[in-house]
This record gives sequence, structure tokens and C-alpha cells, in this order.
Amino acid sequence: MKLLNRLFIVAISIVTCLVQSSESINCDKDPTHVEGRLKKQLLCGNYNSELRPVKDSKLSVNVSVTPVLMSYDYDDREDTLNANILLILQWTDAFLSWDSKAFSNISSIVVNADEIWTPDLQLFSSYYKPDSKASCTNLRCRVKSNGGALCVPSCDFNGRCDSDYSDWPLDLQQCFLYYGAWMESASEVDFHSDLTWLGSTQSNDHIQWRVISAKTDKQSIKSISDNHSYPVLIYDYIIERHSNFHMATILTPIFLLIILNLFLTWLDTDSIERKLLLGVSIICHFKYLALLQWAAPANGDTVPGLLIFLRNSIIIVCLLLVQTLLGSALKRMKRTPPNTIILLTGNIQKNKVGELILAGNYMSVEYKKSVIPLDTSAETCPNRTVWSTFSKTLDRMFFLLFLGCYAVFFFMYVPLRYNRPSDLELYILDYDDVNHVV
Repeated sequence: MKLLNRLFIVAISIVTCLVQSSESINCDKDPTHVEGRLKKQLLCGNYNSELRPVKDSKLSVNVSVTPVLMSYDYDDREDTLNANILLILQWTDAFLSWDSKAFSNISSIVVNADEIWTPDLQLFSSYYKPDSKASCTNLRCRVKSNGGALCVPSCDFNGRCDSDYSDWPLDLQQCFLYYGAWMESASEVDFHSDLTWLGSTQSNDHIQWRVISAKTDKQSIKSISDNHSYPVLIYDYIIERHSNFHMATILTPIFLLIILNLFLTWLDTDSIERKLLLGVSIICHFKYLALLQWAAPANGDTVPGLLIFLRNSIIIVCLLLVQTLLGSALKRMKRTPPNTIILLTGNIQKNKVGELILAGNYMSVEYKKSVIPLDTSAETCPNRTVWSTFSKTLDRMFFLLFLGCYAVFFFMYVPLRYNRPSDLELYILDYDDVNHVV
């Protein structure tokens, strides 16, 4: 409730600054209102809204720019940040000053933005609306008796973002908004900006994207033709995705696929259950691929790590299929195995580590244990015993191989937390900050 009260006071302060009525000046008539006479004196004389408000043409107009991000949305199909921003513009107009005592102690007035000089601040990185004035509302300004001018237009801007979906769905997107003047150099109009603000903490609540950093920077671009410098204000916004839907539906199947594929290596290669579950694993992989194709962003230069993980898991399933067919074929072989295989199986059986690996029998997923006639062919044919031992050894080796591969792929490609940079800045506007901003 305290936060809502603060936001209400901030909103009232801004609206009061902007929405106070300003009567249109008719220079042919003598206003009866004191404020009207003041406006006529200021605006109906030699004042020209198209000229820079400095008495010495060699001086530059210093304009302070403070953006307040009120609401926003990120379009991951277009890689654009759609934002509603309050642009707080402040400068000094040398031709709009007066003695407040001569006008009933009026210390400030509200005028239409087209009646006075305003800086030609444009958003260079805009994707849809290159004309900033056409995107803004509340085009009125407050002028103080000392010549200080304040305009707070509410503008709908959008800009391109440097998309990076490597850590999707726990991804961060960095968006830049570039502001500057098209034709006026720094020697004529110079822009300055100290901070960029987030309108309130509620702007980050209950939405898919949250702002975690908002920084400002200034650069100068030198013109080749006239060797003048043109100031450019750069606002750097970093947003991160927050979606329980993605976490529940995207990350959960990964653990099931890993457990299923590792479990298959502990089933007998001759069992029908292994072949059926192998088919289920293949179907699940392609179903999961279809889900990712629908949910994952399809643009950008980076590939989500989950897609790379799924590709590697499909390769493991293919190797598991080949190993299952090979192991089943090896158990049916009766010819004499090569000396290499005989020595390998013999050394493994004599080694304590090998004994530990081969000690466990194959698992069974049968609901009821069936009575199967004993197969004495392995006893009567020692060659088949060697081949069966070799097939079982391959199962255990592939289990360790797949376990290691999955561990590496999981930590490389499956995001479990946000990879946030260390130099984050975020300033949230509240009632105590209004006097600092305006």
C-alpha cells in the first residue's frame, strides 16, 4: 500500500506538471488574465521558436535528458523492445525569463511545445517509427521565471536488440536505444544524461520479461563533411525472461530422457522390452523436438543450448540402437572369437574392477517373472559364452560413456540459472527521487 501511495504521488506530480491548462496565445488581443499577459510578452515579441534560445550564437544549448521506462514488451520474433518512456527534457531558454514580481509572483507557466524552441531529439535505433514527435503525447512544457524549461513527453519507442538465445529459456536480451539530433552538432545543441530510471517496481511484476539493468552512455560521432561532433546518448537495457511455463514444460522432459536412455543400457539386448522402450525413446525425442520447434525463438544467430543438447541426445539414441542390434547379434554368434576379444573378456573377468562392472545382472521390466527353459547352448558352446560376456561388457562401457556424455552435455547446454553480467545498474523511481529527476 505504501508503494502504491508513492506511485500515486509521483503520477500526480508528473501529470500536474504536464496537464495544467495553457490558453492559446492570440497576439492581436490583450489578455485580461495575468498569465495571458505574461505569455504575450514572452511569445508575441521577437521570440522565434525555430532559433536556438541563446543570446550568443557561439554558445551551445545544454539539454539534460532523463528517460523513465514506464512499460515495455519484448518481441522475440522481431528482436525489438517496445517501450513507453517518459522523456524528461530540461534546458535553459535565455529568451523566456521574467520578473515574477511584475506578474503577481508567477514563477512558472505551462505552454504548448510548438510555441517555444524544443530540442530535436530523435531515436536513431527506432524500427517502426523514425519520427519521435509523432510517437509522443503530452507535448507541453513548463517554463520557469529564470528561463528553465521542462518537457516530459510520453513516447512509444521501439528499438533493435542484440538477441542471444544460447541460454533459452533463461536468456538475457540486451537492447540499445540511441538518441541524438539529426542536424545540430554539439557546438549548437549538446545532450547530457546521468541516469535512466525504471518507472516503478510494478513494471517488473507479473510479466514475462524483467529489466535487471538500465545504464546510460554518451558518445560523439564526427562528421566527415564538416568535421563537427554530434552527441549520441546510448541507453542500455538488459532484460531477462521469467516464464514458469518454459521451466515446467521444457526442462522437465530432459531429466526423463536422460534416465530412460541410461536405463536402456541395463536391459538385455535380446529382450523385447529394451526394443520397445528404445522405440518409445526415439518417439519422445522427436516429440520433444517438435515442442522446442514451436516454443524456441527461430531467429537470431545463436542456437539455444537445449536444441544442441537434444541433437546430441538423438545421436546417443542412434548409438544405443546400433549397440542393441550389435549386442543381440553377438550373443547369437557361434564362431570362434578373435584372440583380442578373448584376452579382453578374460582380463576383465579377472580384474576386480571388471568383476564389479560385470557383477550386476540385466534388469527386467516384466510384470511377472516367467519360467523360461534353460538355454544350455552357452555351456555346450564356450564361444557363445565369450560373445555374451563381450556383449555385456559393451553394455557397461556404453553406460559409462553415455553417463559421462550426458553429464558434460547437461552442464554445457542446459541452463539452470541466469548468466548475469556483474556490472548491472538499475534505478527505480519513487517519491524521494522526483526532485532529483525533475
